[in-house]
Amino acid sequence: MSLPACPRNAASLPIVSGRFLTWLVLTSAWLGPAVALADVPAKAAEGRAQLAARLMQSAPYRVEIASSDGSKLLITNALTLERRRLLEKKGIAALAFSPDGAWVYAVTAGGEAWAVDPDGGKTVLVGTAPLAAGEAVVDAVGLGPADQLALQVVIARAAAAGKGCLNWTAPRRVALRKGLEPGAQTRMEARPGWPEDRRTPRLGAISPNTRIKASVIGPILQGEGRFGAASGQISRTALPAGTFAIDWMRDSAGVAVYYPRPPSRACKFRLGMRTFRSDDAKGWAEWTLPDSVELVRGDQPWQDASVAPDGMRWLGTDARGIVVVEPLPRFRGKVALVAPLSLAAPKLRPGVRALPSMVGGSLRLAELLLETGDLDAAAVELAQQEGKATPAELAALAKRLSKLEEVRERRAAELGLSLDDVRSAKGTPVAPARPATPPDDEAVEPAAAPTPAAAPGVRAP
Repeated sequence: MSLPACPRNAASLPIVSGRFLTWLVLTSAWLGPAVALADVPAKAAEGRAQLAARLMQSAPYRVEIASSDGSKLLITNALTLERRRLLEKKGIAALAFSPDGAWVYAVTAGGEAWAVDPDGGKTVLVGTAPLAAGEAVVDAVGLGPADQLALQVVIARAAAAGKGCLNWTAPRRVALRKGLEPGAQTRMEARPGWPEDRRTPRLGAISPNTRIKASVIGPILQGEGRFGAASGQISRTALPAGTFAIDWMRDSAGVAVYYPRPPSRACKFRLGMRTFRSDDAKGWAEWTLPDSVELVRGDQPWQDASVAPDGMRWLGTDARGIVVVEPLPRFRGKVALVAPLSLAAPKLRPGVRALPSMVGGSLRLAELLLETGDLDAAAVELAQQEGKATPAELAALAKRLSKLEEVRERRAAELGLSLDDVRSAKGTPVAPARPATPPDDEAVEPAAAPTPAAAPGVRAP
C-alpha cells in the first residue's frame, strides 16, 4: 500500500512511517485540545476546544525563514513576526539549512561558508569554495548527515542580461563537509552541473489521512475515495498546462498542483501553483497563486516550491518582500507579507518544531492564539480567563502579548502596512504606537520554549 503523501521537500520533515504520521495528525487534533482544556467547564469549553482543534490542525508548528540584507543573517518567525540577527558578514550571497534545521548556512560572495546554530548563535567556518575568474555564488543547499556540517555551494558564470534574472552558464557545485569535533578538517568535492532536480513529476498522491487519492487525469484532478470516503472530480476547471506534481496539505483538506509559468523578465524557470480546499459541504474551492508572487527564483531549473514543515504554507516573494502563502487563509489573507526583500534567496527552516508552551490547562488556547499571531483573539481569551488561572500564568502570557503587540506595530511600519493589515480584529481602536526601536531582548525565545534561548551575542536587528 502506498504511504501518505508529504511535502516534496522531504528534508523538511522527519522520516516517519505512514502509520506514525497519521497517528501524529489525529493525536494532535483530538488529544491536544482535550488535554489542554480539561479543566474548563464542559459547556464553555466546547467552542474553545473546536477553535483549539482547528489551530492544532492548521498551525501547530513554528514557521521560520532565513533571509539576508547582504550583510546580516536574519531569522523571522513568520507567525509572530519576531526577528533575530544571527551573523554579520559582508556580501552574504546564499543561504541554506541543514536537512534537520539544526544549522543555517550563509555563503559570502567570496565563497566563505559559515554555519550558525539558529537557536544558540554558535558560529563555525565550514570552509571556502574556490571561485574562478568570472564565477559567482548562485545558491546553496544543505546536506546530511546530522553529525557533520555539510552543504553544497552552487557556482556559475553570469551572462549579460537586462532587468530580471541572470542567465547562468557553466554551473557547478562544491560540497564542503566538516565534522563537529574540535579541530575537524574540511573536505571538499566539486562536481559539474546543477544540484539534483527537485521538480520530479508526481501525478498521483494519497492524502495524509489515507482517505483520498488525488490523480491528474488529463486536464482534471480526480479524487478516489478510500475507506468509505466519496470519490469525485476535485477540479472544476481545466488544470494549467504542464501540471506535473501534487502536494497534499497536512490536514488532508487541501491539495496543491504545480505547473511551469511562462518566462518573465528573463526568468525562464518560474513555477505556478493552484490549490483546492474542501473546508465545508460546498465542495472543493479553487485558488490560483497570483502571477505577482514567485515560489522560486526562476533562474535555475532544479528549484522546487518550499513547503513549510507544518505542511500548510509555502514560502514566496513578491515586489514588496518575503511572503507566506496560506491557501487556508487566516486574518492576513492568502498572501501574507512577513519580511523585507532578501538579497539572498530566503529559505524555510525544515524540521518540526512545536509551538512553545509556558502554560497549560485553560490558558493553552490563549497561548496558541498568541504564537500563531492572532493577538486580538488572544487578548479576548486572556480576559475571559481572569479568575480561572493563576496570576503568575496570566502575567506570563500578558507579558508575551505586550511584546508581540510591539513587534506587530514595528513590522507594520517597517513593511509599509497599515496596522489593520496585520491585525485580526479589523477596524477596532488600538493603543497608541510604541517607539520603533526594537528592544535588546527581541532575540530571546519565550521561556520554556522547546529550543534553547538565544545566546547573549544574538541580537535583534
